Amino acid sequence: RLACRLDVVAANGSHVPFLSNFLIRNGLSRWLAEKLFGISSARKLPKVASSSFMRYASRRRWTREPAGDGAKVLYFVDHYANYHDPDLGRAVAEVMQQNGIAIYVPTWQTGSGMARITAGDLKAARRIARKNVRMLADAVRSGYQIVATEPSAVLCLKHEYPSLLDDEDAHLVAKNSFEACEFLRSLNREAKLDLDLKPLPLEFAYHRPCHLRVLDSEIDSIEVLNLIPGLCVRHVECGCSGMAGTWGLQRKNYRNSLRIGWPMISAMRRSGAELACTECSACKMQIEHGTQLDTIHPMKLLAYSYGRLPKVGEELGLASG
Repeated sequence: RLACRLDVVAANGSHVPFLSNFLIRNGLSRWLAEKLFGISSARKLPKVASSSFMRYASRRRWTREPAGDGAKVLYFVDHYANYHDPDLGRAVAEVMQQNGIAIYVPTWQTGSGMARITAGDLKAARRIARKNVRMLADAVRSGYQIVATEPSAVLCLKHEYPSLLDDEDAHLVAKNSFEACEFLRSLNREAKLDLDLKPLPLEFAYHRPCHLRVLDSEIDSIEVLNLIPGLCVRHVECGCSGMAGTWGLQRKNYRNSLRIGWPMISAMRRSGAELACTECSACKMQIEHGTQLDTIHPMKLLAYSYGRLPKVGEELGLASG
């Protein structure tokens, strides 16, 4: 019950981030979490951000519907970008605005509920799906396209929600939902993507999450990242990371998780790259755990190359300016 409700835990923890992060990093509290809840103490859980992305979006007025008849997207924020990596959400907003696309972040959306689906809690998952689909279907009818950055969230919108609900609204949402890099790849193929990108002389080892393999046979992120001058992306195609969402967090699954992900981890180590790149927050956790490589989302690289998110330069170890 706890493992499939980490979004609720993160939401509560975001009110006291200093205390939450102390407990996340403290050896005694991690030992207790393992004994009481089965969360492996060997896992390094992501820190809780000092302010959620939703709060930031409210300050920037992205939580209000944009005026005008131009292109517009609704950003479906899953809990990782909201509570753990708000800069990812900022990157999405900045990239969209760079391309003249208005962004809307409804405050009443909730996490996708994928963890509940994988845990078999279909009653709770269906309740979440109904709430999200009602809101998203109305947005689609108002001219929005839906964009998400977490692969499991996109899979929920396109595959799981139609299976759970099987109604007109769910299928409408599925048809108009896109992973962020897929959306940008489509813009580029229509010659609508701004290509005024600054050089980024870095080399990344890229891992493609399993959920994206299910969604699309094409590797959208590599096509988009190759537009950045000077960026070298090495595609490491060696199977699953072994995390399977919250499955790999559990003590009973920890060793099997590493066994499954070992071919990918080994290939990442052999790649010679100093940095890694992937869209999935769980894969990021496994990559950093097994390789010690800092791992970043493609959207943050794109936003930095546009000159819109200089903070990413610090994350990449680049000198300012």
